[in-house]
Amino acid sequence: MNELPDDFVNLPTPLVGLIGVPSLHFYIEKYISTKSSIDFERIHPQSPAITSSQQHLGSNLSSSPYPNNSSSPSIDALLPVGIQQSFNNSPLPTSLLAATTLNHSNLDSLGHSPAMVSQQMEDLSLNSNTSNSNNNNPPLSPLPTIVTTGASMSPTSTSHTGITIGGGAMSPNGGWRVNHLNVPVLKVTTIEVGGLSNKKEKKLGQSSESYEPQGILKANWIHKNTSSIPSVVTLFIQWPEDKSPKSHEIILSQIDTVKSNIKNRNIKLMIVIVTSATIDTYDEKVTIMRRKADIDPKYFLFVTKTEIKMFTKKWEKLALELSDLYYKEECHTTKSQITKTTHPYLNVRYQFKIAYYSEIRSDFNTSLKYYTFAYNSLMNSLKDLKPTNDPKGIRFAEFRTVASFLNFKISKLSMWLNNITEALQHFDKHIKSFKIYLGPAEKEFTHATWISREYQIFAELLELCPGNTTKTINYNNNPGFYYQVSARYQSIRRDLFKSLSDNYKSSSHASKFKGDLKPRYDLALCTFIGQPPPDVAHPLEGSSGNIMTNDDEVDHDFYRSIAIELHINYTSLIIELYSKAYEQSSLGGNFRILSYIESLIAYEYYISKRYDLSLKYYSKNAFAYRREKWWTLLTHSLSMILKSVHQLNMPTNYVGYAMDYLSPDLSNSYIERSNIQQSLLYILTDSSKLSPPLSLSSPLEVNMEHTHPLLNCRVQFPQSFTFTHSKTEFYVVFESHFPNPIRFSSLKVKFNEKSYNKQISDPIPIESVISPSIQRDAQRDDLVFLPNESRLFTFTLTTKEKMELECQTVTLELGNGNSINFIWNIHEWAIKHDEISEDINSDASLLLSPSLSNNNSSNNSKSNNKNNSSKKKETSKPNPYKKFLERSTIRILDHESLIQIKCNHNSPAIVNEYYEVEIELINNDKDIKKGTVLFEINQQQNHTTIIEKGIYTEANKKSTPLSSLELPAIAEKASFKKKFFIYCSGPDENKLTINVSYETKNGEISHSSKIFNIPVLVGLSPQFHFYNDNFQLCEMYAGGNGETDANGPNVGGTPGSGASVVVGANVGGGVAVGNNTTGSSNSSNTTNTGSIVQKEPLLLMSEIRSTLPYSIVIEKVTLQIASIAESVSLPLSPPPIGQSSDDPNLSMPVAQLLSNSNANISSVDLSKDTNYSVWFNIIPLITGESISLGTLLIEWRRKSGSIVSKLPIPLPHTRITTNPFHTDVVVPSHGVVGEPLSHIIKISNNTNFLQEFDLVVINPPSFGSSDIPFYFSGDRSSSFSVHPESTYEIKHILLPLVAGKHPLPHFKITSKRFNKELAKTQNANFLFIKPNLEWVNK
Repeated sequence: MNELPDDFVNLPTPLVGLIGVPSLHFYIEKYISTKSSIDFERIHPQSPAITSSQQHLGSNLSSSPYPNNSSSPSIDALLPVGIQQSFNNSPLPTSLLAATTLNHSNLDSLGHSPAMVSQQMEDLSLNSNTSNSNNNNPPLSPLPTIVTTGASMSPTSTSHTGITIGGGAMSPNGGWRVNHLNVPVLKVTTIEVGGLSNKKEKKLGQSSESYEPQGILKANWIHKNTSSIPSVVTLFIQWPEDKSPKSHEIILSQIDTVKSNIKNRNIKLMIVIVTSATIDTYDEKVTIMRRKADIDPKYFLFVTKTEIKMFTKKWEKLALELSDLYYKEECHTTKSQITKTTHPYLNVRYQFKIAYYSEIRSDFNTSLKYYTFAYNSLMNSLKDLKPTNDPKGIRFAEFRTVASFLNFKISKLSMWLNNITEALQHFDKHIKSFKIYLGPAEKEFTHATWISREYQIFAELLELCPGNTTKTINYNNNPGFYYQVSARYQSIRRDLFKSLSDNYKSSSHASKFKGDLKPRYDLALCTFIGQPPPDVAHPLEGSSGNIMTNDDEVDHDFYRSIAIELHINYTSLIIELYSKAYEQSSLGGNFRILSYIESLIAYEYYISKRYDLSLKYYSKNAFAYRREKWWTLLTHSLSMILKSVHQLNMPTNYVGYAMDYLSPDLSNSYIERSNIQQSLLYILTDSSKLSPPLSLSSPLEVNMEHTHPLLNCRVQFPQSFTFTHSKTEFYVVFESHFPNPIRFSSLKVKFNEKSYNKQISDPIPIESVISPSIQRDAQRDDLVFLPNESRLFTFTLTTKEKMELECQTVTLELGNGNSINFIWNIHEWAIKHDEISEDINSDASLLLSPSLSNNNSSNNSKSNNKNNSSKKKETSKPNPYKKFLERSTIRILDHESLIQIKCNHNSPAIVNEYYEVEIELINNDKDIKKGTVLFEINQQQNHTTIIEKGIYTEANKKSTPLSSLELPAIAEKASFKKKFFIYCSGPDENKLTINVSYETKNGEISHSSKIFNIPVLVGLSPQFHFYNDNFQLCEMYAGGNGETDANGPNVGGTPGSGASVVVGANVGGGVAVGNNTTGSSNSSNTTNTGSIVQKEPLLLMSEIRSTLPYSIVIEKVTLQIASIAESVSLPLSPPPIGQSSDDPNLSMPVAQLLSNSNANISSVDLSKDTNYSVWFNIIPLITGESISLGTLLIEWRRKSGSIVSKLPIPLPHTRITTNPFHTDVVVPSHGVVGEPLSHIIKISNNTNFLQEFDLVVINPPSFGSSDIPFYFSGDRSSSFSVHPESTYEIKHILLPLVAGKHPLPHFKITSKRFNKELAKTQNANFLFIKPNLEWVNK
């Protein structure tokens, strides 16, 4: 927007003129109110504030594609890609340009991006934090609505720094940014009395219909109406101290002069009398002044210098009223002129004036309306413009410039009113209207310049528009698109001017303007907007108003444009625009578009011969294309990279990129690939054939990928192992995709043992002509590779001592001396023998490797002929055109082991079981003289508890641990068996490794090994149920009544179903129940029905379920009561201070075992998914939040065996509470009709507080009768207290009345403290009453 005048870019402000008393003008300007506005602010060149702002902004744009960018990948980091030998003027191939043409009406080619981007690409892409920072600003309103009083009259007082566009502080023309501005509501200017210029009068006899304007918009009109011609004039009159008539006559004369000066312009007048003291406003002289001024009395003001600040607010309000009235009347006057004129230029002019006046009045809708009317009228006039009437293109240039001004206003107001869609549509219409150039061919470059500037200005508007929130979503709203098109037209401008520069750069007419390079858009030089400044006479002057067509006339403006154009750095302009396009496009994250812009930037650097920067951006570009596998685009990038590194004389990089460019995946042609292959040979043989020459100064080592698309290498040892003093083969396969046959100088294979290294050499020079008679896939001794040929090289190795032989590198050398060595580091990627999932003892090893199975009994039992035939099959050569197993290492063993290892056992094992295993060794080798068997069992890993493991000769720990076993002599085809026992104290996956080493009668030593998996499980899944003596649910866990498994309490359980716990994992040598679940206890609570209560009977039922695949026999199930030290994990109260863990109290049992329901039951068989139940009656003796009462000990044996094993399972940790009250009910077991019996309730207070209770006796009737079954004597309702640690007794005498089973009276005792009935009195109790036989006999 630097090309536009500041008055045109910014929102206009009403102008008020101040006349007289100059000393007051400063204070008036100082105290004028300001309003908050969002508008453009020009950044003036070389401004220190802006320079620091740009430095801050630049810190966030370190990855911007400018020459000083340091964040792009280095050349070595992005090594190599390819070249295209022939030069192409287009930055992309023609076929690709068709798919990526920048058509404003069709953005499909730029609307797609890759689905994923890697972190590395993010490091290479622009940092969009700076651009996104503007999203944090509050929504900006286009209307200046906030007015602040008493502010400074600074024209642009900013609140924060905005986005910078259109150049920077170092730019010759500065730049623009959007800011929150505090601008004055009025703009004032000092005017001398009679200093306004008079309005030009029409010539005599000239009517509106006959008037022929020489241009459309006058160049100075905007500046004149914003700086020179005020809407209101305020005349300040100093009231004279003397009262002589002469002084007042001077004042009246001034009023007359001002009125006559502003009369023909309809400027409004205000008069202010400045006095030093208060005067009588009805004084006769004042009245005369009012009549002379002939204005509304409210605009005739008085002020003293002491009250200037308060006066300014009043004056400001009245001035705004008159200003609005002035511009409103100007709009009406201009509208009336539209109806009188018929000339289209005047229509455009008048509509533009109405729009500008409305903009001053902040009537933005009306302003936008008339700007649109003016633009449409201009387009109608453009249709009538014929090139024959405008041979120099001056009128077309004027139309173009005026349309640019109008389009800017329409676009800006539409965006500021949040109508971005309308702005986009109008801009599209604007560009299409001027798409066809109407002017002389030699000036066509100016049209490309104009279109580029239009796109750039519109991009800047979109970038700075506060309401453009969709530019990250819709690319049509993204300024990056318009910056990109602008750069494209700058390139077209360069191409168009290039064809003219040779003819005009030495012209004498152009040379005289070398010192006058002022831009032609400077309106101070012009008479009409869009017309060249008059050098001698006006270019449109003529009797008829038509353009002069004298061919002899020199077009000075054209030659001045030529002189300016010759000094333009096109590359800087284009790259700056592309950089802005890149920055804005990065907000949308479309990496396809970003990569395309990068390629355009790189191409600009290339054609400007800045090959280092071209290489930098093409390398970054190629990195993205290679990652996304866009082969067509990558081909072009590689070709330009090759051209750049060639020009930079970088032979190392050239070779690397050439390798990539020769890849068959790319879309280059056969001729292009052939040229690159030939260039590689020229580098090695005759660099003078390259322009510029390019050669290597030392041998170049190229580390090749495993599967390089141009030349890949595969290796294989046919077996994973072999034996000492035998022969084995090693295969190397090369797959070549060079476009033409190529000859290498040597092939080298290196092993970790130098004595095995191999080499093949080809004595014929690489530049020699390759005979066309060479047959593909034939056995040859040369190192010639035909296109798309795979060659197999076989090396025979004679093994020596025992070792692990590994191939480390394979090298193909191209040339002698300063050669190119293609190196494959085999040890980095090839499969090693120990990485193959093979079991030497199983037949599956033959599927992975053609090696013999050491312990395959089926193969060992066959004849030697079959073994020999198997070996022949194993050593068959791989097919080089097919995939095969790559193996880089081979084990060289002493001798082939032919012994078979077996283990006979019945899996799985159970925790704490002495698991019986029988080893069986079958000798398929010659007679074994002696040998050793080593046993090893894996130790625990990542276990939270210690698991004890061991191998024993007998089924007890007192027997000898078994780690090794001496083998006796074993005859051929015989076997050896030995039993042993494995013990494991916890669930685990045991891996038993058996290593056998033996010596045959011939002295041959062999080794064999095998691993057996033996899982160890709990096998038995117990579930515990806790009940009280009334078979009610026990609330073992705080906060819940229900079932609990290994994951904690199940709050979904229901009371009365029993609390259950399912056993989980092994802990501390026994079987644990998972997580301990604890809760809080409130000492003020009363006893809950079903809780586990101290010193009250508790029934524990254990259900044991078998999950084993075989049957077992339960010999005995016992409950071992734990001591306090063993069971209390979280006591209610800590032990007293000074009490140690050796306190004898800690060895006391936590409960008393009363009975075991299955104590007298013999052994029981238990098969899979069957249950075994046992009941225990216990009394808890202590309290605690998490207490395990003991361990359930299951003694069992396998049904087929006799070894009894013990499986300890700890009981779950439960919550045991104490009763605040202990209640005993004493009543006889039966009664007799008519004989009294006693009913006693004893209540013990176990708390430290006095407890109060209420007693209510309810005597219900008997079942099926309305008569009560008992009479009783004693209190029916009473209250009593029980002291701490005391017992209270309540006694009643009952007299049975009816025989049978009858409910006893309900003695309801309620604690006042807890407001809850005692548990023992809640339940209904029944008593059986016998008949009185004595009464019957009587």
